[in-house]
Amino acid sequence: MQSNYDVIMSLAHLTINPEDVRSNTRDSDPRPAWLEQVAAYVQRAAAEGASVTLTSKQRMLTPDQVAAALGVSRSTISRKIKAGEIHVVKVGNRNRIPYEEFERFWDATMANDAALVGDDIEAEFFGEARESCH
Repeated sequence: MQSNYDVIMSLAHLTINPEDVRSNTRDSDPRPAWLEQVAAYVQRAAAEGASVTLTSKQRMLTPDQVAAALGVSRSTISRKIKAGEIHVVKVGNRNRIPYEEFERFWDATMANDAALVGDDIEAEFFGEARESCH
């Protein structure tokens, strides 16, 4: 017998990847397999009284998108790629940055920025007298 927890967890998520959708566009079937999965998931959720929210997650970002998200120039991102600070995947002759790599770089960058401005923030809050104690 399934517990309520098991039912909730069974509806936690459904992932449909772009390659699944693209591979089915060649089929003559009016309702491809990925769409059948979505329909079954929604029907199961409705039967259990759950609502369904569809979202998408960008899996690969362009250097321009990463630059915009970080508030830096594209050339800065290109330098970081060349220096090996940001790891890329080649798609054809283009660099693409996996979303997980963007998140890793973002976390590392934010930690570095916080460390750099930490002393300035401390001085702002506690004044010059506290700096002389260090």
